[in-house]
Amino acid sequence: MKLVLLLLLGQAAPAVEPGTWSTSALLIEQHCSACHRDDGAAPFTLLTYDDVKRRRSFIASVLKQKLMPPWLPASSGLDLHGNRTMPEEDRTQLISWLEAGAPVGTGDAPPPIKPMIPMPFPEESIAVEMTEPFIIPAETVETEHRYHEDTWSFVMPVENKAPLRIRGFGWETTAPEAVHTITLLFDGQGRGRERDKYDPRPGYEMTGDLNRDVSGTNGGVGIGMDRMILPKGFHWSLPANADLVADVRYRPIGREVQLNDTIHLFPTEEEDSREIIAVLTAVNRLKVPVGETDHVAEDRFTLPAAMDVVAILPKARNECRSMQLSAILPDGDTRILLDIPQWDGHFRRPFVLEDVLHLPAGTTLHSRFVIDNSTQNPRNPFDPPEDLRIGKRTGAAAFTLLGAGTDQAGSDALVELSQWTMDRRGSRTRKP
Repeated sequence: MKLVLLLLLGQAAPAVEPGTWSTSALLIEQHCSACHRDDGAAPFTLLTYDDVKRRRSFIASVLKQKLMPPWLPASSGLDLHGNRTMPEEDRTQLISWLEAGAPVGTGDAPPPIKPMIPMPFPEESIAVEMTEPFIIPAETVETEHRYHEDTWSFVMPVENKAPLRIRGFGWETTAPEAVHTITLLFDGQGRGRERDKYDPRPGYEMTGDLNRDVSGTNGGVGIGMDRMILPKGFHWSLPANADLVADVRYRPIGREVQLNDTIHLFPTEEEDSREIIAVLTAVNRLKVPVGETDHVAEDRFTLPAAMDVVAILPKARNECRSMQLSAILPDGDTRILLDIPQWDGHFRRPFVLEDVLHLPAGTTLHSRFVIDNSTQNPRNPFDPPEDLRIGKRTGAAAFTLLGAGTDQAGSDALVELSQWTMDRRGSRTRKP
């Protein structure tokens, strides 16, 4: 028995050679430099050997915990555009080099990493600026009622005389370290302006949802994603004289930062395209006592018409630990669409599908959220935790599917039932 054990031990995989700066710099350039650069979203740069070496223990730790690079979905879901998952061999190689003391290797002084240069926005894009700057506070501010969620919404007039078709947009921020996620809603009814009137400050302290219209219906961006572009054959419809209502989620960085951002809209003249609509599967009420670690909340929504899905936008507070969206097809087959085993609202963004997903009529969307309202949840926004009691028509925890029906009648049916269910969700009755 001892001989067999020794033989098995002798067949164990050899330790990974740590490599040198020349090999590790390529991995850092590929997986880190998009954010860890000058004017990037990360709090420090990783462009030189000294930048990396002085933080080698910290970098190795977050790599081991798989906190970086930031990418929420697991591989069990659909293929996603711009997947930032770090291959395990790259992660292991970089950790080995860092834990070996970050050896330089032989030769001249280690050259710096060339940061990824952001692509310019299209020349034909329409720039829409904030009407006045906003100061992001140094710390989260207490309100009369309770702590707010570091969320602010801004109304940005487009001043377009005629309706437009929009194929995508880009976001240019003056506070890349603080701004984490932005979702958009096109408003042709002045609803955002009415809300803005009640707050003398720039914008207003509420989410960007407007009644049953969900912020993110017209796209969103997040850390490491400065633009969102729809697949060919789809567009967002911008009404004449519309406003952009931008829901901005930020994290204070210990000092005041001025926000004076710009949206760049990318118009299209493609005629044979379908208008993007939003379908919601959500839990609109959560009641979770302090200390409960595995509270499961679920929703099911059956599509009344076929839908072609191009993107999925998740939403939840950080009491949520994990979430999963599945599709139960009419033939009984179940397919995982998006699986997020470790939710972190700071890395929320729309996840654009690599290929358009066709869901036939009769498909049931099953959303499942696990809530951990205890001290064991490191992302719990309250310390010590408090009883969680929250209700929201557009979902206390939700998945928004962006796409279109196969025809206009199908899109209309999807929107009508989604919004009706949004109003009635939580009751025992369902529309016949």
